[in-house]
Amino acid sequence: MTGIVGVEAIPPFDEVREVLKRTRQVDPTASEAEIRGYLLEIEEAKAMLDSIEPGDDAPLACFSPLWAVGSE
Repeated sequence: MTGIVGVEAIPPFDEVREVLKRTRQVDPTASEAEIRGYLLEIEEAKAMLDSIEPGDDAPLACFSPLWAVGSE
């Protein structure tokens, strides 16, 4: 998914620091580079989703109520 957003989408240092602090509460081994990478991937995915123009022919999503059976 690289190349979808530009440098302006890279989160500011303060935001990364806050996310890193919260992440390290769950995973003390998380590195700043990993967190920045995850945040960039999230921004890229968000940009892609924001660019989708839903038309009259929305894609069909297959669903079966039986999927819930056995997930207990």
